[in-house]
Amino acid sequence: MDYKSGVCNFCGTGCGNFLNIKDGKVSGIYSSRNHPVSKGRLCVRGWHFHELLMSDQRISSPMIKVDGSFKKAGYEEAINFMMEKMAKYSDKAAEETAFLASPRSSNENNYLFAKLARSVFKTNNITLDSESGHRSSMNVLGDGAGFPGMTGSLEDISKTGFILVVGSDITKMNPIIGSEIHKAQMAGTKVVTISSRVTQIARLSNTHLQIKPGSKKTLLAALAKAAIAEGKADADFITGSTEGYDGFATSVNNLDLKDIFSLTGIDSDTIAKIAGELCSAKSAMAFWSTGISGLDRDTVSYIYNLLLIAGKIGRENCGANPITGICNLQGGYDMGTAPDLLTGFQKLNDPEASAKFEKSWGVKLNKDSGKDLYKMLADKNSKLKCLVVADHDEGIVRYAKEIETLEFVAYFGTFDNPFVQYADVVFPIAGIIEDEGTYTNTERRVQLSRKRVEPFENVMPGWKLFPMIAAKASLSWKYNSSEDVFREITSLTPSYSGMTYDKIEKSFGIQWPCNDKYPDGCKRLDGAAEGKKFRFAPVTGRFAVPEANADYPILLITSQGQHFWHQNNIMKKTYIPRREYNATLLVYPKGYIEICKEDAGLLQVREHWNVKIVSSHGSMIVAVKISEDVKTGTAYVPYFIREMISSFLLEHNREFDKGEDTIIPIRIERI
Repeated sequence: MDYKSGVCNFCGTGCGNFLNIKDGKVSGIYSSRNHPVSKGRLCVRGWHFHELLMSDQRISSPMIKVDGSFKKAGYEEAINFMMEKMAKYSDKAAEETAFLASPRSSNENNYLFAKLARSVFKTNNITLDSESGHRSSMNVLGDGAGFPGMTGSLEDISKTGFILVVGSDITKMNPIIGSEIHKAQMAGTKVVTISSRVTQIARLSNTHLQIKPGSKKTLLAALAKAAIAEGKADADFITGSTEGYDGFATSVNNLDLKDIFSLTGIDSDTIAKIAGELCSAKSAMAFWSTGISGLDRDTVSYIYNLLLIAGKIGRENCGANPITGICNLQGGYDMGTAPDLLTGFQKLNDPEASAKFEKSWGVKLNKDSGKDLYKMLADKNSKLKCLVVADHDEGIVRYAKEIETLEFVAYFGTFDNPFVQYADVVFPIAGIIEDEGTYTNTERRVQLSRKRVEPFENVMPGWKLFPMIAAKASLSWKYNSSEDVFREITSLTPSYSGMTYDKIEKSFGIQWPCNDKYPDGCKRLDGAAEGKKFRFAPVTGRFAVPEANADYPILLITSQGQHFWHQNNIMKKTYIPRREYNATLLVYPKGYIEICKEDAGLLQVREHWNVKIVSSHGSMIVAVKISEDVKTGTAYVPYFIREMISSFLLEHNREFDKGEDTIIPIRIERI
C-alpha cells in the first residue's frame, strides 16, 4: 500500500488526509494527524472522499450536441465548434456573453477561466458560483480592515475567550470547525449563538439567543448599543485604532432598546449581559457561514463593527471569521472570478493593476465592471445569449428556464451531473489528484494537491485545455504544468507573491498574505504590524423585521444548511452520505416542514401528515415534522429535494437573495 498526502475537497475547512493508493486507484483514506486544521480528524464526508475520487460518473470525452443529442468528439473538434458558435457574440460580448466559475476548481483553473473570459472572449461578466454571502463578507472586511478574508485563524479557536456564532449550523456545514468550537467551549471558552432555530451548535453553546426570524442585524446592533450605553466599549482601542466610530454610534442610537424584545424576542437585560461578556473577554472571535446561506452586507457590517466596539479586531486570538461552505470559494475570489476584480482583490478599474495584467497577458482589457450572471438571468430585459460554465452542481436549477432559452451554453467539468443536459458543448477536465493545483481554505490557507493518479480516460488538465482555446484566438499561453500557471499568479498577485509549490508543500499550506513583509505567511490580521486604523463599516440603520399577518400567520425559515450536501451533486457520489439522503427520502419523500408541538395542535395535524404550505407566490405539499427546534409562529423547511425547488421555492428567488435571512410568510393548511 502507498499512502500519499492530500487535501479534502468537500467544504472550505481544508482538512488534510492521506490517500491509500493501489494499482493507480484510491482505495481508502486516512486522516492526517499533524495537519494544523483537522488534527487527525475527518467528518463523515471526508472519510468517504475516496469514493468521489474513484466515481465512474465522469465526463470521459468532449461532446457536441447535434439535433438535441450528444455525440462524442475530440478536443480539437469541440474547441472549433465552440469558437465558431461564440464568434457571433464577440462584438457585443459585454452584453451577450457570461462566464460562471466554480468554487470547486483549483486556483490555477479558476485563474485560467477568468483569463479566458477577459482576454479571449472580451467579457467581464464573470461570476463565481456562490450566494452573495461570501462576497459581502469580503467587501466588509476588505473595506474596513484592508483584509478581504478571515481576519483570524482556526488555530486560535482553542485560545480565545469568547466565541460568537451568527446564523447557520456550523457543526453541519463545517464539522471540524464546529468540533473545535465545541472543544473550546468545554475548555472554558464562552460560546454564544444567534439563530432563529435551535441548531446543533446552539445546543453545544453556553447561551443560545433564539431570535425572531429576520432580526439578526437588529440584535447585533442592540449588542453594540448596549456595549456603548453600559460603558463596556473599548474606548482606547476605538480612539487609537479606528475611524468612523461616531457615524456608527449615531446609527445604532436610532434603535430604542425598549423595542428590542418585540423586534428580536430577546430581552434587554440578556443583551446587556452578553455585550459585557464580549467586551470584557481578553480575546474574542465571531464566526458566520457564507456561500451557502450567507448573511447580507448590512448584517456582516454589524458583526464587524461589534468586534471593533469590543476591541477584538487585529489582536491575538481575535477575529471576524466568515466560514466558506465549498472547498475553494475563497480561492475563487482570490483568482479574480468576479465582474470587478482581478487576482488578490485588485480592482479591475485600477489603472496600475490592469496595466500589469495587460503587459503579462499581451492584450488590452476592458476596464468596465461586468455584470453578475444571476442578476442577468433574473433580468427579463437581459441580452444574455451565451454562457460558459465550469464544474457546476445542481443549484443552477433555480434558473433552468432562463438557461434553456440561451442560444449557446458551453460546459467544462469533471463529473457528470444534470447541468450537462443544458450544454451545447461539453469539455471534460482532469479532477483533483489527477493534476496538480492549489486550493485556498476558509482561513486563507493555500494548500497544494499533488497529482496522485493518472487522469480518467486520458482527460486533459486545465493548463493544457485552456491554452488550446486561447490559441484559436491567436494568443500564445506557454505553460508546461500547473506550477507554471501558479508562477504567473504569484507574479501578478501581491498577497500570493511569496509562495511557491515547494514552499507550500513543506508547511501544510501558507496563509496569505505571503510576501516580502510576511515571507512565511500571515496567521491572523495584526493591527499593530499593519500600522493603520480600522474603519467602521457603513450600515443602513434600518431595523425592520418580517411580520406575519392574518392571511399568512407563520414565518417560514428556509435553508440549505441541513441537507445542502445531499442536494449537491458531488455529495451524491459518496456512499454513506447518499444512504442518509435516501433514508430521509423514505420518511419524507416530498420533503418536510418543521413546526412546534403547539402549532401542530392548533392545526390538528400529526407527525408525517401531509399539509399544504401556501404563500403569496404559490404552494406545495410536504409532510409535518414536529420539532422543539422552532418556536410558535415559525416553521423551517430545508430544500433538499429537487421537486420542492421547482414547485415552490423557485417562486421565491428574490427572497433567496437575502441569504440566510430568507423569511417567507405562509399559512399551513391541513389536507
